[in-house]
Amino acid sequence: MEAGGQRYSVLVKSEVREQMVKEIDQISEVFSVSKSDATVILTRLRWNSFKASDRLGDNKEKFLAELGLVRVVDSNSSSADREKATLSDGTNGDYFVSTPFCSHKFSKTCWSEYLTDALEKNKEEGGLIISCLNQDCVAPVGPDTIGKLSEPVKDMYEGYLMKSFVEGHKATIKWCPESGCQYAIVLQEDTEVDFGVVCLCGHTFCWTCGLESHRPVTCKKASIWCKYLLDHSRSVAWINSNTNPCPNCSSPVQQNGDPAYRLIECICEHKFCWVCLRTEEEHNGMWNCAPVADPVANSSPSELTQILHLQLWEADQKALEEAKSKRKDLEENIIPKIVEICGLSEQDLKTVREAGMLIVQCIQVLKWSRVFDYFINEYESTKKQYLKHLRDQASAMLRMHGWNLGKVLEESLVRRNVYCSKHMLETSTTTTGNHFDGFVKELEDGMPQVKTEAYEDGPGPSIHWLCRRCTFENSYVDKHCKMCAFPLVSPAPPPPPEDLGKME
Repeated sequence: MEAGGQRYSVLVKSEVREQMVKEIDQISEVFSVSKSDATVILTRLRWNSFKASDRLGDNKEKFLAELGLVRVVDSNSSSADREKATLSDGTNGDYFVSTPFCSHKFSKTCWSEYLTDALEKNKEEGGLIISCLNQDCVAPVGPDTIGKLSEPVKDMYEGYLMKSFVEGHKATIKWCPESGCQYAIVLQEDTEVDFGVVCLCGHTFCWTCGLESHRPVTCKKASIWCKYLLDHSRSVAWINSNTNPCPNCSSPVQQNGDPAYRLIECICEHKFCWVCLRTEEEHNGMWNCAPVADPVANSSPSELTQILHLQLWEADQKALEEAKSKRKDLEENIIPKIVEICGLSEQDLKTVREAGMLIVQCIQVLKWSRVFDYFINEYESTKKQYLKHLRDQASAMLRMHGWNLGKVLEESLVRRNVYCSKHMLETSTTTTGNHFDGFVKELEDGMPQVKTEAYEDGPGPSIHWLCRRCTFENSYVDKHCKMCAFPLVSPAPPPPPEDLGKME
């Protein structure tokens, strides 16, 4: 489904650190600077090795001086101050430390507090340069100074370096956005970037925007759906489920705190029955009235569309969470049992894992196809029908693949034989994956073979209006913007100047 390993590789934290150390060592060896100085240089230049090489090659001494990486002797410091580098303060064994480039010495406790605060405040600043505690000193603090401090400070600095390294190479390296995941994704050279990534933790995400993999929807529409339309749709659904329209002013009114008290009052001071919407006088003391019709039926077409897509989205999201839970159970419980019973090879286990992961990816595609459907213009009803047909086919294919996986697992655990079904599972995974690839590509291409027809009594699909909020081009049949749900407001245009005199 998603891009294969030929486009990217998944690294653990230690492997990312190895790449970082390799860059530091290269600068250190080529330009004869210490590894600590090379680290300071690269963090300052946001890990741009080419720029660092140019600056060091042009005028090494001048560049090092600009960064404060040269020894400066403070004439105001006394000999007693210089001796503090190796003396204790006499109370808690707290030794005094300075940078290699100045003689300003501070206790390890002061250094730890200062660096902890600086690193905590600058977690997102990839080019942060930490200077000496003395406010008038520009001497940078590098690994050689950090190495003299406590382990928590060392760990925090190491984490900062790793984050700055990945941030400096964000075009080719990204951390997996899944909460708690420690894997990094490294893009291979000369490859496109518009694809989904499957991390070893099982999370799939879009390389471009970082959201969960949202094919066949574009990054822009996926972002709008997640940030605005999803919340708006939930608000509309909540209003329709928890309020009734006032018969007098049509404003939504929420029921009183006491559900037994059926008479409610609107802000317009009109009182009516929560069940049938009639007034107290119309009941004539009889309260055995019939419930009012479903308020959703009174919703506008745009609100009904939002509610429908929200319900479908949440149903698919629930199915996706169940699939992820089953995949986790497969990885943590079922596969170890299969290994114990059948003694499968690593290749056989890979086949089972890929089959389980494919189910998660396919359900995710079906979920986002709902969003794709939402953004199809109303006049393109033929495309909506064709999309439903394609989705039904894909769903049937996925159900068959799930059945095949279940059969293989059953034979492995009960009959202690997986080899006779292994080929069937491999074929099912390949066939289902290819089918969903074709399904996604068909939608991403816009279903070009499907022709849309204009309404017979309307101006046709060539008439559009631009949203005044987001400038999205909407169909003339849309009453709300398909992008941001902003309502269509069409005041009468002012008359031309030459016609002003004709107005009465």
